[in-house]
Amino acid sequence: MCRPVTRLAFALVLLAGGLGLAQPNTYFVPISDRTVTPVGAVGMGTSLWLPDPGVDPTQSQLFGFGGGSLQIFPFLGVGSVANVPSEVDAIVTAPGVLVGGSPRTLIAVLSNGGVSFYTIDNSSGISSFVPRGPPSPIDAGTQIALSAVSGGGAALLVADGFRITRFEIDMSSGAAVVRLGGNISASPAGAADQSNTLVFDGINNVGFVGGRVLGDIYQFDPRMDAGPPSTFDLAQLSGGRLAPPVSGLALYSVTDATYLLAANNQGLTLYDLRSVTPVLSGIRIIPSDAVGPITAPAGVALTNLPIDGGFPGGVVAVGDRTQTDLALLRWDQLAAQVDGGLVVDTTFDPRGGSGLPDGGSPDAGPPDSGTGGTPGGGGGGPQGPGIPVEHPSSCATTTGGPVLLLLLAALGLVAPRRQRR
Repeated sequence: MCRPVTRLAFALVLLAGGLGLAQPNTYFVPISDRTVTPVGAVGMGTSLWLPDPGVDPTQSQLFGFGGGSLQIFPFLGVGSVANVPSEVDAIVTAPGVLVGGSPRTLIAVLSNGGVSFYTIDNSSGISSFVPRGPPSPIDAGTQIALSAVSGGGAALLVADGFRITRFEIDMSSGAAVVRLGGNISASPAGAADQSNTLVFDGINNVGFVGGRVLGDIYQFDPRMDAGPPSTFDLAQLSGGRLAPPVSGLALYSVTDATYLLAANNQGLTLYDLRSVTPVLSGIRIIPSDAVGPITAPAGVALTNLPIDGGFPGGVVAVGDRTQTDLALLRWDQLAAQVDGGLVVDTTFDPRGGSGLPDGGSPDAGPPDSGTGGTPGGGGGGPQGPGIPVEHPSSCATTTGGPVLLLLLAALGLVAPRRQRR
């Protein structure tokens, strides 16, 4: 004879089932291309350089760094860049910075604990890194982030895992004039995580920290005048959205949409920052092709601009530690797979200078490992339609409200009944 089910046991069963349903929507997105030249697996990360305004975005360069070295991959697959810094622990870029009076893409390079600035100039058909100062590198930690700010200047954030420090960068003379700004804790009061990567938008003044130990994501005001960060998403409560470490952050910021992408040990997590509930509606993306899925990407970079015929709606790049290469995703293809779609905007140009949003300049300091090669290296290809996995209805993806309502409803149904004897 079966024992009667108590209200508590029944509630626990429903709660467990509800938590299972609360797993995030997961999409296997086809990798369109992979690079072929290896990138160092230790401290692997990626960044993307945009050419000057008026130049076709197909002239963009993809950076892959790791193990102290930098690999550069032109999207057109031709040409090379001279005078590449010999030691690169991390590299970040910011379009729309006024350098000598003209909007340029500024580059910050972290090497042996110091940060120096560069642009890529073209003379007689040869592209070269051109040093832009300062006379002595900025003393930094292990993570860096760079963004244009209002007025045509730039701001650099550096972090050592525990504190974030801001530097104001004036490039109006063509050389970096640096002024020390404020600093804040890298985590909320009482939080135990340490920063592993940063990203921020210096026009709209929003920033994010990705954690190394717990895998949390924190949000902060990059002006450094609003106190320590606040909690954005906690890995232990994320229902499968996050796992440590967060190896890279990037912002897709256009006129009608802002998305945060977080590379971590659960895949690539995407948040719609203009949603009423950006955390609860976060989705999980697993880049995948015949070579295999990338379940723990190393770093992430992106642009909304069209990059040749292969990426007409913009591109997302992530590092693959296992294959020691960079994998490229089509933004428009990703947008079409996601329930409800994502905004695809190839008209907004982040290179326009002051007064415009950052447009998603890539993240921050050396994540923990990976490698890369040149676009066109093959290995990609669609894997069939974008069918989400672990994909309940949208109301079930929230880890709080629907589960509690289900639990309360169940208790209400059980309460008036008596056990039969």
